[in-house]
Amino acid sequence: MATPTAPGNTSASQSQIGHDQVICTLYEGDFHLGVAVLINSIVTGGFRGLFWVGNRGDLPPWTTQLTRREDGLFEIGDALLGFETIDSTSHFAQFKPEFMCSLIDKGIARKHIWYFDPDITVRCGWEFFERWVRFGVGLCQEITMGIMASNHPLRCEWVELVRAAGWGEPFLQQERYYNSGFVGMNIEHQAFLDTWKAAQHLANAAGVKQDHFQKGSREETFYTVDQDTMNIAAMYAQVPLTTLGPEGMGFITGGFTMHHTVGLTKPWRKKFLLSALDGRPPSGGDKYFLQCASGPLHPFTPGQLKRKRLSAQWATLIGRFFRRF
Repeated sequence: MATPTAPGNTSASQSQIGHDQVICTLYEGDFHLGVAVLINSIVTGGFRGLFWVGNRGDLPPWTTQLTRREDGLFEIGDALLGFETIDSTSHFAQFKPEFMCSLIDKGIARKHIWYFDPDITVRCGWEFFERWVRFGVGLCQEITMGIMASNHPLRCEWVELVRAAGWGEPFLQQERYYNSGFVGMNIEHQAFLDTWKAAQHLANAAGVKQDHFQKGSREETFYTVDQDTMNIAAMYAQVPLTTLGPEGMGFITGGFTMHHTVGLTKPWRKKFLLSALDGRPPSGGDKYFLQCASGPLHPFTPGQLKRKRLSAQWATLIGRFFRRF
């Protein structure tokens, strides 16, 4: 369940905040730092719609910098920002399709909706994302097991489960495996989200707990649960897809759309010099995160940001002479 009327959060019913373009994300703990920089990267690219953030806990401290309207929304240049307290016990990874559906069903998203994980930054002008979703549900290929044949044994196990549930045969045979950190679509393609939710219910019925992000190891039928079930939706939802390769999230060179800093050590946590001395210099995503951290939202003090950038510069220099391969 989602609770938009919790103290300090925007009330969807009171603010009449339906927008044609809605970007949503979910966070808890220190991931609010990623949310701020994600928003910075998108606002500087020309976005003028509504950011809608689902959270557990208090509002981020950086919201005190912002002007708050009578309807509870915060102003960020020409864009708006609202928060919604989430009281679901599901892991946020498993909550993504339900969250997106709720924003459509409540009329918050009236035309287009995008979900970004809070460890993503956007590299290009927002106008590209508007053009992208004209062609279907936008997805990006994963780098780990990004090639997953239509007859891959794990995919065949998914088909067995789905067939037993009465879904029939796949609508689209897939040869690639997609990352669930980004989804963009016109709301007329909500069937993709409905299918994703239904696939998660199948995974839960098969023994995956709702509060888990991953289960066991990759040999399991369901491992990274939200991602596996989203890939089932990519097979069964009767909607068009429009996809990028792993360059779309900066996993390989040649991309221009996003950086996705996957892994446990996020840019806001990383000790850049120690990592460089261990042979792991700052990634392109790390450096772009710091580039976007200076505004319009300010998740770090000027001193903190200066020290982080200086540390990353020295770490980059070290990385020219020493790195793990």
